[in-house]
Amino acid sequence: MTWKCSNCGYTFSAEKPPEKCPACQVKCEFLDVSCYTPDCQGQPGDPRLR
Repeated sequence: MTWKCSNCGYTFSAEKPPEKCPACQVKCEFLDVSCYTPDCQGQPGDPRLR
């Protein structure tokens, strides 16, 4: 799954989000930006959600 930090916008792949963002070190909400449609063509995240 691909996650996006709601604080700084950092995106990363992980099975589940960590307690703190790996980039900004803030405990924040992580948005699931994984792609579930064929439109993504192998991209790790949905470009429409970035």
